[in-house]
Amino acid sequence: MAVDHKGRAVVIMGVSGAGKSTIGDMLAKVLNCSFLDADDFHPPLNKEKMRQCIPLSDEDRIPWLESLRDVLKDRLEDGKTVILGCSSLQKHYREILRSADADYVLGSYDSRVQFILLDAEADVLAARLEK
Repeated sequence: MAVDHKGRAVVIMGVSGAGKSTIGDMLAKVLNCSFLDADDFHPPLNKEKMRQCIPLSDEDRIPWLESLRDVLKDRLEDGKTVILGCSSLQKHYREILRSADADYVLGSYDSRVQFILLDAEADVLAARLEK
């Protein structure tokens, strides 16, 4: 029996170097859907701050997360499946992304936006980031 993956968003989350883009791209190919890298959606000011190693504040991140939510919402409304690579390490960031599902009830885990946390040992992450 085939699994119906329509109208779902899967957010591959984790720290830098965890493999969000690699795993997300592979999963999207297996599911025959699109992969989005959240970093591609940052506005120029955020990208400049990151280039200068200036940490982003919630004031920087919230509009970016809302734009990601809107992209996910459009895909869900079209009945499509999408994979998003996004750190989304804070609960309120995940709540913003979950709200792409029009039927989502705040605070519940019943959503068409699901999360997968990638985890790796610190030495593995450091080696990946050095590369």
